[in-house]
Amino acid sequence: MDDTGPALQDLLKVHCFGCGALNARGLQIKSRWDGDELVCHWRPPAHYIGHPGVVYGGAIASVVDCHGIWTALAQCCRDESLSLDPAAGAALPLFVTGQLAVNFLRPAAIEQALQLRARVVGQDGRRSTVACRVLQGETECATAELVAVRMKGH
Repeated sequence: MDDTGPALQDLLKVHCFGCGALNARGLQIKSRWDGDELVCHWRPPAHYIGHPGVVYGGAIASVVDCHGIWTALAQCCRDESLSLDPAAGAALPLFVTGQLAVNFLRPAAIEQALQLRARVVGQDGRRSTVACRVLQGETECATAELVAVRMKGH
């Protein structure tokens, strides 16, 4: 995994609850490329508990949502040879969530980090379809599909 450089969220700082480096109360996810997948390691704070010992499913969906949008953005930037570094001065595309479906396969333990592995699996005009797996170690806890929509004019 390319974790020698800054996370994408540390290059392009935003206020988003899930991924915003500028939102101190947010989830503070960090995403980095690993080949053709964007990978995020996230340790859920204890207050994101659902049932005893289990991560609240809504928190997992939130992390998947933000990581999926970053995956669409990062892939678009790769495809269009755009830099996420603000110093490059490029006008970057913006994406919003058009659809999110999460399949919860087994409970995720609150005391263990989650690993999200996502990739763009389809593109149709302004829509990018992202597939995401949520793992704890080698155990798949959830899978998801997100449709990210590129905002007009971006």
